[in-house]
Amino acid sequence: MVFRQRLRRALPLLVSIWLIISSQFLFSQDIHFTQFFTNPLILNPAQTGNFNGNYRVGFNFKGEWPWAIGTTPYNYHTESPYVDFSFGENKITSGWMGIGCNFVNDEAGDGMLTYRKFTLSYAYHQAFDKRHRFVLSAGVSGSYVLRSVDFAKLYFNDQWVENEGFNTNINSNEPIQRQSFGMFDLGAGLNFSAQVTQAFKFTVGFSMLHINRPMDNFYADAERLGFRFQPTAGIEYKINNKLTLSVDGYYGYEKAAEEGLISAMLEYGVINKKTSQPDNSVYFGACYRIGDALAPLAGYQFKKTRLLLSYDITLSQLVNPAKANGGPEISIVHVGSFTKEFNDKKVYCPRF
Repeated sequence: MVFRQRLRRALPLLVSIWLIISSQFLFSQDIHFTQFFTNPLILNPAQTGNFNGNYRVGFNFKGEWPWAIGTTPYNYHTESPYVDFSFGENKITSGWMGIGCNFVNDEAGDGMLTYRKFTLSYAYHQAFDKRHRFVLSAGVSGSYVLRSVDFAKLYFNDQWVENEGFNTNINSNEPIQRQSFGMFDLGAGLNFSAQVTQAFKFTVGFSMLHINRPMDNFYADAERLGFRFQPTAGIEYKINNKLTLSVDGYYGYEKAAEEGLISAMLEYGVINKKTSQPDNSVYFGACYRIGDALAPLAGYQFKKTRLLLSYDITLSQLVNPAKANGGPEISIVHVGSFTKEFNDKKVYCPRF
């Protein structure tokens, strides 16, 4: 009984230590949002500038395992603002370019295991027809990553004293080389979208991160990140001028660690009587991280600004240490134009 109580108290700390030691084998610090489709620059640099408008601004927030450690609501949280611009559509025949940047801040556990990443991305988009129904995109990205951890706030096996508990004044004997370091990371990707009919569109993409395999370790060894492969796919089906069904899938693989997600979302558009087209929409759906969590989703879009809310419900073996709390997630995206006369046919939009 006493052992179980000690184990229960120490479990969050042990998890934090494990994440640090084995981060090269896990996706813990390779950012993953449940609403993966709302942050395209993280997903694939080929998505940079791929939208109807001149600029796009977005923000994602994800909290994980609230109250898993003490009374602190967000021991594990991730924030990511981004912006990208589209240009060149008036000078390039059936094509355009995009440039963008995004920032990620991720903090985890008692030791404040921190991951901060700033990325610049560029993409070129080439349409194969005048109406831009079929578009192939290619993109590249360069990132600078800063990682840090406060080892003084963590407990290690050599600091355990029988009948007393952890004593942080005792030498941990860990071969720690540094508490922070920076690294450069390169990525690239392709994306293809096809408006097959007025009602049906599909998109497939593939990106590869850590192309230069930067070293990523707080310890003495020279462990490098593995190539990370990220295929994606999505379909969009317009049931009528009010209802649209969207289904998106994502798969990530790195050094035998893998993650898969699928989302399904139904959009109901409120028709504007002047234009006979929807300018406001409500969303309902769900995201499923395979073998891990289910996240109901709801949202609202006013003109060109969309807000989505979801909450992860943990289904895996982590349900006990996480106290059944998966965590909330919020995304907001706004697409705008610099002029009122912007031609919204850059990315083909069917009309009913």
